[in-house]
Amino acid sequence: MSRSRKPPVMTGPFAQAADDFIQYKRSCGFKYEYEPKCLSRFCRFATDKGVTSVEISRELAEAWIAPRDGESVKSRSHRMTCIRQFAIYLDNLGYAAYILPEQHGTNTCSFVPYIFTHEQINALIRAADATQPWEGSKNMHLALPVIFRILYGCGLRVSEVCNLKFQDVNLDAGILTIHEPKNGCDRYIPLSDSIKEACISYADHIWWEKDTEYFFMAPDRTRLSPMTIYQRYRRYLLDAGISHGGKGYGPRLHDLRHTFAVHVLQKWITEGADLTAMMPILSTYMGHNGIRSTAQYLRLTAEVYPELMKQVEKNCSYIIPEVAHEGD
Repeated sequence: MSRSRKPPVMTGPFAQAADDFIQYKRSCGFKYEYEPKCLSRFCRFATDKGVTSVEISRELAEAWIAPRDGESVKSRSHRMTCIRQFAIYLDNLGYAAYILPEQHGTNTCSFVPYIFTHEQINALIRAADATQPWEGSKNMHLALPVIFRILYGCGLRVSEVCNLKFQDVNLDAGILTIHEPKNGCDRYIPLSDSIKEACISYADHIWWEKDTEYFFMAPDRTRLSPMTIYQRYRRYLLDAGISHGGKGYGPRLHDLRHTFAVHVLQKWITEGADLTAMMPILSTYMGHNGIRSTAQYLRLTAEVYPELMKQVEKNCSYIIPEVAHEGD
């Protein structure tokens, strides 16, 4: 009598992301029969290496693909392909993930964040607002316009939006509580009046229990997958007339977070604010480990709004970095 094999179990900090990745690949038509076992082993490998957050460093990736005694070239190639695809998936969602070079030797270039114009943001929001109800997706046409307002208007990571529960959304005070974010420190996010009103309107129309469930829930009452949001995002880009360069070229969903930071800095510069005093506030708001990560956005501001930056270069040039940081 044959026994059915249990599917591999994902563990550690990559568990949810790995499960979402497999689900996404299968939804795209790939069988992904052997990859789950590979990812399950990678999850354990990362935990053994002391990894505690969803982040694939170059050291971790290269340690994972190091040759093993008695391993065939085909088996090692499969491990390399699997982790490379997983890293591309994480990178598209805004996580810090080192993407291994393609096996034929073509090196991947560093990604330059895309900064949307205010007009493009408005077009993207209009596209989200035009989302139509579709079979089997319950309230997604109500959720998506609010989600994209939060992604840009609050500068949240997509994982932070997906993890929001009703208890984390104070509709009276207009404050979001972000639990267990990337840097491990909970934080509070005040909402603008327009985003608060959008959240209230959404909450008034949805049907599930509001005491224990996620604020934005998948049709099967589980946590909404970041890839679901990414897939709709690609459609909204098309509807808004914003071209996408394909995998690795963006604009990525995470670039809405970059754009939020740059637009905030643009506003402060225009208003003549003291950036040395305001940068720590933005750093705390965005959940960065330190001001150095936030300061990277000044370089992007200098590239997108060079005339504005001339006003502050003399006084603040020491906090304008030479190289942008991609993972925050």
